[in-house]
Amino acid sequence: MPTMSKEILHRVTAAIFRAAGAPEDLAGQVADVLVDNHLAGHDSHGILRIPEYVQSVRQGEIVPAARPRVIEETAVSALVSGNWAFGQVTGLFAADLAAEKAKRERVAVVSVVQAGHTGRLAAFTERAARRGVALFMAIGTVSKPTTAPYGGAAPVLGTNPLSVSLPNPAGDPVTLDFATSAIAAGKIKLAKARHEQLPPNAILDSRGRPSVDPQAFFDGGFLLPFAGHKGYALAVIAELLSGPLAGADAYPGVTSRSGIFLFAVDAAAFRPAEDYRRALERTLGRIKAVPPAAGFTEVLIPGEPEARSRARRERDGIPIPEDTWRAVCAAGATLGVDAEALAAPAAHSIREGEG
Repeated sequence: MPTMSKEILHRVTAAIFRAAGAPEDLAGQVADVLVDNHLAGHDSHGILRIPEYVQSVRQGEIVPAARPRVIEETAVSALVSGNWAFGQVTGLFAADLAAEKAKRERVAVVSVVQAGHTGRLAAFTERAARRGVALFMAIGTVSKPTTAPYGGAAPVLGTNPLSVSLPNPAGDPVTLDFATSAIAAGKIKLAKARHEQLPPNAILDSRGRPSVDPQAFFDGGFLLPFAGHKGYALAVIAELLSGPLAGADAYPGVTSRSGIFLFAVDAAAFRPAEDYRRALERTLGRIKAVPPAAGFTEVLIPGEPEARSRARRERDGIPIPEDTWRAVCAAGATLGVDAEALAAPAAHSIREGEG
């Protein structure tokens, strides 16, 4: 498979979305997030999504030139409409707004309605954490259900992801970020592109039978919640926070997609920033000092695998499955963008790896 630099991926991604109708700054924001997801090791939320987004633009589900706007706000709250912009644009806008309010008022809560697909939430929560703000974010899908409830035999929920990032003055943010389904839908797309099987107990096929074939999901199958009733309960909370509480159902539009709920706290809200830094360092140090169990080399902190992936991929490049690259090139071609040509000027950054 080809291995590409972040610069190549950003160039190709931004060019395709500009051709789809996005202004240069918005196309750049979408590219920033998708490439950052690759750097973090989450290829399921990278350029794999380009064909899907191009199709959504054609269907009117994404308005490429749209920008989010604040509908109403107070000093510590805001109701934001994504205006069906690219979800990455909306996610950045909402995270920045929540962080700014939290820095001024110590806490802030933001609701987003009329929002498109944002992808990996840590791209936004970590952005706030790097500004000294702890940020919690939840999404509940209000259409296109993909996940069955615990004990149910039909999908009614989305993947309903949750993410929270805490500032870490000594290093990368401490981040929890996961779908409440047993596997993210994007990871199924990635497994299909890589011609890999899924882990057991992640999906059922259209007849309700367990399957490890990614295609079974696209042929009418559905996801299971992770950890049984526990993942299901978290999915319901994400649904309620970002739906009834955030008010997403009250703002219909081109599609009923997702609402977003954000809660932000300044890291210095309860104690001086230096005291927070020392306490965080002590707590993380105590956890890291635990001897590794059999089969492990060390204890990792949430977010640490992504930080290591970022360092490695910044240095060595980002591997892209052949099927994914071909699909991106095909999507670009429909818009008059030659992705291969855009990659060619930096050919020294593209290496053919094994497989």
